Amino acid sequence: MAKIELHPVKGAMEVHLTNVPGFKGDTFEAKFPESIGPTNKSRWFDTIQCTWDEKEDGNWLGHGWVEDEIDYTIDLQIGEDYVDFIIKLTNMSNEKWSETHAFNCFSNRYAPSVRDIEGKRHWVATGGELKRLIEIPRVFGPRPALQLYSVEGAPAGKDIPFVAAFESTPEDVAIEGWFAIQARDGKHMVAVVSKPVLYTFQNREYSCIHSSPGFGPLNPGETGSAITRVYFVEASVEEWYKRMTKEFESIDPDTF
Repeated sequence: MAKIELHPVKGAMEVHLTNVPGFKGDTFEAKFPESIGPTNKSRWFDTIQCTWDEKEDGNWLGHGWVEDEIDYTIDLQIGEDYVDFIIKLTNMSNEKWSETHAFNCFSNRYAPSVRDIEGKRHWVATGGELKRLIEIPRVFGPRPALQLYSVEGAPAGKDIPFVAAFESTPEDVAIEGWFAIQARDGKHMVAVVSKPVLYTFQNREYSCIHSSPGFGPLNPGETGSAITRVYFVEASVEEWYKRMTKEFESIDPDTF
């Protein structure tokens, strides 16, 4: 089987994915991370220095930093039908961070076979039940095309400053920490899943989906670990969900 190709963008927190089996001609964008750090004063991509280096095994290692504040690495590992983004975030400041995150954006705007501006082929799960995104309540904030959701077992969006600032999180609604989009052919799908996960985000304008990992509280000098996996599979949503659930039961980001 052809191997997924990664093309990091020099000097940017962005990777393009091509040659994806089952998605001929599609290019996927992973802006990982668009923003990172403590959720009350997260650093955006244009304030962070970053580099990409190819490893001997053909995978890539990213490094980003803000002097005396943030340092992170992002280890990209290519699987047969998925790519892992393993992030380690270190608090380089003198302040305790009560909650931390990475705002990881996976965009399908250059993937015609997947792109779903109307959200009709988006899938989520709540209470263990698979549902189409259009069945889930939403809030139309200042930017109506985007939507954030609280995640089951994680703090509510209103209690996460980065999330609350968007004014686009419905109360009394929580979903599992992943998003999936079924391809137009009904036979393939893409999905993003993180562990640990703090919240989710979806923007119809760019057909982008985010499963944003959280690293918990970090004291000065401490490092937290998380993983975001991007799936490109030939399967029904139900088949993929069973596989993903089983795989993520045994995944421990600290062991990578």
